[in-house]
Amino acid sequence: MSWLLVVLPDSAHADALRNALSTRISDELVVAGSLEAGLASIDLSIPDVILVPPLMPAVEDYLVAYLATIPGARHVQILGIPDLVVADGNHDQSKAVQAQKRSPFLWKRRPVSPPFEPPACHPDAFAEDVLTYLARARELRAERASARTDAERHRGAERRSDPRFANHEVPWISLVRLGNEQALLLDVSSRGALLRTEIRPEHYLLKRADRSIRTRARLTLELAFERHIHAAGRVVRCVPSTTGPRTQYDVAFLFDESVGLHLPAPAALVQTTSADGLRIEPSLTRDRARRDGAHSDTTG
Repeated sequence: MSWLLVVLPDSAHADALRNALSTRISDELVVAGSLEAGLASIDLSIPDVILVPPLMPAVEDYLVAYLATIPGARHVQILGIPDLVVADGNHDQSKAVQAQKRSPFLWKRRPVSPPFEPPACHPDAFAEDVLTYLARARELRAERASARTDAERHRGAERRSDPRFANHEVPWISLVRLGNEQALLLDVSSRGALLRTEIRPEHYLLKRADRSIRTRARLTLELAFERHIHAAGRVVRCVPSTTGPRTQYDVAFLFDESVGLHLPAPAALVQTTSADGLRIEPSLTRDRARRDGAHSDTTG
């Protein structure tokens, strides 16, 4: 079923938008008053069109980056919300009037430039735009579903060739942190890790199309023999699950291409003698670790 998500903190503008579209569009329309509420709605079900206000690039960037990590969300269309013209032909001037107010104290008076207002648009014209975006989203969803079916039919083999180790096969990894939050390790390979968290990945952890963004994201693996491995990379996949009392997220964290984290198979474990008796240790190796962002620190 198609539905629209509106992320709009201005409740008055949201009501006007809802009234303008409800009589022209039969698809379900959900209004979220904050980015967090909008993301929570996306966790429950993927919309076809998302409407966002202008001058909120951080909100749109987070939405685009988050949708890119969710399987089956590549068809979603994002459309900016204009200033809708009301029935009498005039649009709301309350913001402009408020911006022209001056302090009663002369020394506090400053020239106030008029606030930015998006171009006014008649509700009928905007509804036509939304219908066009909905139709395009449905087409893309059908095309991608067909392409995914064909790919699954011809692929056969597993895409990832690196050996993966389930959490019970790497007992020396005692704790995993994604950013500042603890996560459950599902499996790990030399190229990345699959995690389960109860907190949605933050914006800076996501892979984005803008390569100028330099914020580093890292995954910390705490080893049982008092060492830490910090691997830099990005979240490339996130699957929300709401089957339980709280939403959980299965997150795929891809290490940077230049980082090699080589994990041993269980047969590669060796026994070493210490003053306390026998101790089991894995033979971990690192490839250009310190230079490229993954490194091992001795804390003991």
